[in-house]
Amino acid sequence: MRRHIVALLCMLFCGSLAAQNLTVEAPRVVSMNETFRIVFTANGNMSDFEWPGTSDFDVVWGPQKGSMSSTNIINGKRESSHTETYTYLLQPKAEGKFTLPGATATVDKKDCSTASFTIEVVKAQEQQQSSSSSSSSSSTQQGSSGAIQSGTVSNDDIFLRLSLSKTNVVKGEPITATLKLYYRSDISGIEDITFPSFNGFWNKETYTAQTIESNRENVDGTIYNVALLKRYMLIPQQEGRLTIDPAEMICLVRVRTSGGFGRSIFDEFFDNYQTIRKRVSSGSASVNVTPLPGGAPSSFEGGVGQFKITASLSGDSLKTNDAGSLKVTISGNGNISMLGAPKVSFPSDFEVYDVKSSENISNDGASGSKTFEYPFIPRSYGQYEIGPVNYSYYDVSLGRYVTISAPVMSLGVAASAEDASAGSIVPGVARQGVRNIGEDIRYIATGRDNLRKQGRFFVSSPAFYILLALLAALFFIVDKVTAVSRARRADVVGSKNRKANKVAVARLRQAGDYLSKGLDTAFYEELHKAVTGYVCDKLMMAPADYTKENAREKLVEQGVTPDLADSFVEIIDGCEMARYAPESNPEAMDNLYKNAMSVISRIETSIRNASSGRKGAAAKAATSLLLLLALGLGASAQDWNAANELYAQGNYTTALDSYLAIEQSDMVSADLYYNIGNCYYKLSDIPHAVLYYERALKLNPRHSDARNNLEIAQASVQDRIESVPRFILAEWLDNLKYSMSSDGWAWLTVALFVLVLLLLTGFRQFGSVSARKTSFVLACVLFVLTLCSFSLALSQRADAVSDNGAVVMSPVSSVKSSPGASGTSLFIIHEGTVLEVKDVVGDWYRVTIADGREGWIPAADIEII
Repeated sequence: MRRHIVALLCMLFCGSLAAQNLTVEAPRVVSMNETFRIVFTANGNMSDFEWPGTSDFDVVWGPQKGSMSSTNIINGKRESSHTETYTYLLQPKAEGKFTLPGATATVDKKDCSTASFTIEVVKAQEQQQSSSSSSSSSSTQQGSSGAIQSGTVSNDDIFLRLSLSKTNVVKGEPITATLKLYYRSDISGIEDITFPSFNGFWNKETYTAQTIESNRENVDGTIYNVALLKRYMLIPQQEGRLTIDPAEMICLVRVRTSGGFGRSIFDEFFDNYQTIRKRVSSGSASVNVTPLPGGAPSSFEGGVGQFKITASLSGDSLKTNDAGSLKVTISGNGNISMLGAPKVSFPSDFEVYDVKSSENISNDGASGSKTFEYPFIPRSYGQYEIGPVNYSYYDVSLGRYVTISAPVMSLGVAASAEDASAGSIVPGVARQGVRNIGEDIRYIATGRDNLRKQGRFFVSSPAFYILLALLAALFFIVDKVTAVSRARRADVVGSKNRKANKVAVARLRQAGDYLSKGLDTAFYEELHKAVTGYVCDKLMMAPADYTKENAREKLVEQGVTPDLADSFVEIIDGCEMARYAPESNPEAMDNLYKNAMSVISRIETSIRNASSGRKGAAAKAATSLLLLLALGLGASAQDWNAANELYAQGNYTTALDSYLAIEQSDMVSADLYYNIGNCYYKLSDIPHAVLYYERALKLNPRHSDARNNLEIAQASVQDRIESVPRFILAEWLDNLKYSMSSDGWAWLTVALFVLVLLLLTGFRQFGSVSARKTSFVLACVLFVLTLCSFSLALSQRADAVSDNGAVVMSPVSSVKSSPGASGTSLFIIHEGTVLEVKDVVGDWYRVTIADGREGWIPAADIEII
């Protein structure tokens, strides 16, 4: 408890000490005819106040003592404050700058004082004139009574100014830009603010006004209220004369208006005010930027100003595989934000990670520090030295480069417990990444030639559309067959026709059973049913229409011979006679039974043979078309392997001639173009190498070897052009399109089309409503995907056969503003540069380079990809 009380007393004591101060508030500029106020303020009880005054000013009134106390309770916490003031009213005696002495007082039993302060006195300010001028904004309004109200605001009454701390600098030297509003009118608001743009500068806002707070300044003998709007830190990134666009705003100014038909003694009491919208501009500013001198040290990282360096390790000792860090701090005055990381040489046994940086910059942005942290992990034990760390900057005041250094730092690395127990630590073993010691293009393609007719793609070939047509025809055939099958299953009469033989056999078997048991009557009845039932079912006759004569006639019509039809009638007659004149004759019954079986079998065979021989033609036609589709669609050049062998022997000229002979035979492939590009590269013909690598990528955008060799070849091209970033959706679409070749998308189209047809077949076949709906929805989705795949195949083919790309073949070519030699030269490009062709007029092409610039170039200087 006692400790809590002591802590509370300490806090109160410290708070009272912090509150004991004495301040003075006075204007910096006043005019001769102005009475102004000086206020001395103390945060506490003030006694023994003394201010000696000054002979340069008349004390019009004072000192006047005042006090104010307040108590606030926030979240149960009570806070109290007490302020006392002494106020004087002064009037100047003469113009000039005068230093006034400070005051002394005892504040809460502690002696306090203020510093001396300066006040500038200027000549008496004239009243603002109401007459109009060419440099003023005015407003006129006529009321219903005929009185005219007018008010004016001169450009001298309110203006905007952008001040630069320097106008002649070197590249990278910081500049402070201050935007201020000067006014001596009553401003009620600001709108439509346009702040300056700093093209060619790195810029950072170091101050932004939240509200309009003004101080008084003397501008050419006139006192203005000055509001600081923004402060910027500028660092030029380009050389030459850089122009800063002006800032603009509209100020709402309140001016007094009065009647226009003469004045009276009451006008002073009845004057009105109106608001005028006054547009002000800071005007443009320019900065002359000179380049940094040559001969910069290797440790120069863009610093301009005056700096110092410190470096420290996270510890003097570490264990293997433990993380450590090196911190390098650059501090001083200059372009802190633009400083690059110093180059630090670590031991080869250290695994170093990406550098992290942090800044601590003053409010004005002109001074501060930047710290770079280098994380590392030692992999071997031993005693190591890091450094020295050198850092160079350009000192503007000295006009030369200065190098500063941090001393060498020692670090002891001990073996960790795991490494010591493993006994595998070898001091000084360097673990390094694999470094390139040379660079060359990748080797030629030596596999299959993959040659095909130039401009031929599967998606545009007749075979593609024939295949789709065959699939569609197959679908309709299958659908027709299944429809017939469904109709047959639904046809009761037809079903009896197809089952007639089976039913007759079953009845004959039953009749034979009766025969073996000696049941004569039952035997004849069952045999009669078997024969007549078979004929009725087979001939699809209704029992009511059945007669022996009708049955015989229809059997003959179905291809049954008359003798066989007569045998059928004889069996019927035998059954009927035995039924109505029974006579037990087992041998006659057995013969009749065998004749019935024979007649039914022979009738079945005759009818079946008559309906056969109508199928097979469609299958033969389909087979012929598929054989046509399977014919060879590509050709292979016989010189392919021979050209590859010549290249392997280093005979690039002859190999090139062989490859070009294959190309001239109108047979091409991405690998052929790739090999031709390799030959040209080996022969140091960079423009043609770039041309053929581009052609290879045009046929197969996924050709990684061609893309790699193109990058190597373009490294030898003189022009370095930054590409304009593409729209991200277009980039995604191209990545999707070129994820497969055009033929790949075409075959995918065929596969998806097959799935669509299968789902449509299911839709036609399924009996369940839910299954039919599912099949239909999936078929629709896959049909959309089929169209998308087909579109991507066509789009990729269109890209491959287009002629909108070109490569500069002339060593130097001038791009003109218009077609023809009389056009203005816009820029110069060199051989190997890739162009996009936009238009053709005669022998001139309108082209665009990668950064978006365009112009006209003669056709003789380029070759179409």
